[in-house]
Amino acid sequence: MIRIAVIGTGFMGRHHAHAVRDHPSLALETVVDIDEKRATDVAERYGASRALTDYETALNGVDAAIVATPESAHAEQALAVLDRDLPLLLEKPIAATVAEAAAVVERAKEIDATAGVSFVLRYDPAYAAVHEAAVTGELGDLVSLRAKRGITAAESRRIGTRGHPLYYMNVHDIDAIRWTVGENGAVRRVMGVQRRGELDEIDVPDATQALLEFSNGTIASVEGYGILPADVPGGIEASFEVVGTDGTASVETPGNAVTIHGDGYDRPDTRHWPVVHGRMDGAVRRQIDWFANAIKGKGEMLATLEDGYRAQVVAKAIRTAIEEGKSIPVGWDDA
Repeated sequence: MIRIAVIGTGFMGRHHAHAVRDHPSLALETVVDIDEKRATDVAERYGASRALTDYETALNGVDAAIVATPESAHAEQALAVLDRDLPLLLEKPIAATVAEAAAVVERAKEIDATAGVSFVLRYDPAYAAVHEAAVTGELGDLVSLRAKRGITAAESRRIGTRGHPLYYMNVHDIDAIRWTVGENGAVRRVMGVQRRGELDEIDVPDATQALLEFSNGTIASVEGYGILPADVPGGIEASFEVVGTDGTASVETPGNAVTIHGDGYDRPDTRHWPVVHGRMDGAVRRQIDWFANAIKGKGEMLATLEDGYRAQVVAKAIRTAIEEGKSIPVGWDDA
């Protein structure tokens, strides 16, 4: 069995721990959190051998690590994992700053690390189907892409001031767009606007909209907002649409696969992290499958650390465009 440490037991860390526990090739060796009680609770729930508050100690006696802490800790912890030559799955964004992200990518290259970033949309069958239709030419030449993602005001406030929504939320959409446009185009420049007011107490915008121009002429838009009401079905609104010269493809999240009418109305998640008969399923499980195979030398992660860096470069350019009120060229050729 491959022994795994999960560092960080918040929302995504718990999902990763659950998926590791359920995997036939992996053993949940250690969970880590600065909150000792939370680490202990998660360890007991998912059968981890150890619950610790110190990630350095946790990296002793494991074969790989998943880092799911707040992004301010990502670079330090990711580099610690890489310095031990351990396979790494790193939550997005891969660091608090582009410079830190570049350092993580560079270190991974130096040691030829087995590593990936947690862009779960790449493991979502709906997004994967749209991607496949685009890159195989079924849609013709790509003309325009549109990605939208919204979360509740309560979720925005839970995340608080720890990061910008372009980094912790819309970076998923930026990656999905880049992945779908593929190698035929790199982001050339971006523009953006924002609306502020409702979330001023945590110093983040209520909504942002961005335009991306690619080197091959394709254009794209990215919209994000964090002010949905608490009772919005599924707790999220997201969509992805691709228009080509020969056709279109689109995804809606959470979709209409399941609707529940009881005390209220809900459309629960069936694609990203649904729990089916007590076992983690969906994109989170598929990503853990991919990680396990990568550790065994059976292929690479669908989303590399470099993909995480490139998406973060674009997100930073969008934020700069918003703050400076002008078009911003993307400074990295491959972004």
